[in-house]
Amino acid sequence: MYVPEVNEKLWRSKREEAYKRFLEDIEIGYVDRDVRELIEFVFTKRNVFTTSSCSGRVTVVDATYPWLREEADILFKKHDSISVREILPILNQKALHRLWLIVSGPIIHFNALDLNTAIKLLTIARNAGFKHSGIISIGSGGIVVEIVSGIWVPFLLKDGDEIMVKNLEHVVNLANNMLYEGKAKLEKLFKFLRDANI
Repeated sequence: MYVPEVNEKLWRSKREEAYKRFLEDIEIGYVDRDVRELIEFVFTKRNVFTTSSCSGRVTVVDATYPWLREEADILFKKHDSISVREILPILNQKALHRLWLIVSGPIIHFNALDLNTAIKLLTIARNAGFKHSGIISIGSGGIVVEIVSGIWVPFLLKDGDEIMVKNLEHVVNLANNMLYEGKAKLEKLFKFLRDANI
């Protein structure tokens, strides 16, 4: 199989841009605080950097189906635990389609300079429980590795005008438990990365 060669000069330039963007995002408070330390650590490594990352989040979207992105309106997004008090006002809004509460686990995109580094990353991620991870592109700008937890759960809150959830407190507690399950996996990944030589 033909594997395109990474252009190191281009890759280093992309790494520099990504680091600058990361520092700007810290400045404006845009960086997800639960993944900041891991990103800072990755930028100390010579042959890898991160391009996008999320420690896990809870969103409420208005869409026919929870996986449709084009028509979806995001009504709520939070990387921390949620409360009934935060969700109830959204539930009382008029829905265009359906209101879905979605719990998503951690997802991180790494850009590796070489195949050896990319394979090491994948091995570490899978050992940390990120079984759905893989190399998603190889090109002159680097080898992109997507680390995915596999946690993605939608709850139907409202269908048109009809509220579908009978026990919102139970749904909120489940969502928070799933969110923190993902964050615990992320902590494990960080520990494995620190212990490894990449």
